[in-house]
Amino acid sequence: MLKIVGTALVAAGLIAGAAQAEEVIRKDVQVAYHDLDLASETGAKTLLVRIEKAANEACGNSPYFYSSYSVAPALASKQFAACRANAINSAVKSVKAPLVQNLYATNGSYTRMAAGL
Repeated sequence: MLKIVGTALVAAGLIAGAAQAEEVIRKDVQVAYHDLDLASETGAKTLLVRIEKAANEACGNSPYFYSSYSVAPALASKQFAACRANAINSAVKSVKAPLVQNLYATNGSYTRMAAGL
């Protein structure tokens, strides 16, 4: 079982002239992969798709749900992307499966590939 950790630093209460408050959102998501052969390309790609989906969940699924989105959508989007990238990178490193790491390093996102985009 792999744990995906999403941590996002979210700016809250962005009002001109007011001190900027920040909230840290952390969520852990478990990813099962005991059913996969990580030495095969199919198994490695399947795990990468699962990791990406778990990272989305761990980071709040979308920047639209961040409290700062209504006043600073670009900031919220940047924070979501950083949270997601950190969660995926950390998970891929922790798996200790060379093929998974190599495929991720070479190709990046598998969610879009799996969706046929």
